[in-house]
Amino acid sequence: MDKNEVFKELMLNREEKLYRIAFSYMKNEADSLDVVQDTLLKALMKFHTLNEYTYFDTWIIRILINTAKDHLRRRRENISYIDEVEVEAIEKDREGTLDLLNLLENLSDDERELLYHRYFEDLRVKEIAEKLSLKEGTVKSRLSRTISKLRREMRGEML
Repeated sequence: MDKNEVFKELMLNREEKLYRIAFSYMKNEADSLDVVQDTLLKALMKFHTLNEYTYFDTWIIRILINTAKDHLRRRRENISYIDEVEVEAIEKDREGTLDLLNLLENLSDDERELLYHRYFEDLRVKEIAEKLSLKEGTVKSRLSRTISKLRREMRGEML
């Protein structure tokens, strides 16, 4: 019998045990199955280094545990990287929101009202004109001036 056949013979009825051990580390089915698959691949590649087949169970369980720990370590590193990126994004978003709020405070009530109807209520110019009893041309020009004013102030704050 060649080594691959011996490996297959030794693996018979052991996959369920390996899965249970992997699940005790990983706590979910998908990751547990990944760990078992990686373990089998590693064990098959290094099977030639096993001298005593009587130690097969101990040997393959040790590979499984180390593989599970590697997976957990990688997961933890990914989570901490994602957490850092999310925190940075939230801080930038919060700063941008505060800047925008400060800029909006500098606008007149009429200017804020126009922006509110246009961008928060998502009303069309015609609907805003009807709601405020203004001409469409007046609403367009006031919106344009207000947006230009905000842009100028934003550029001034960014400098």
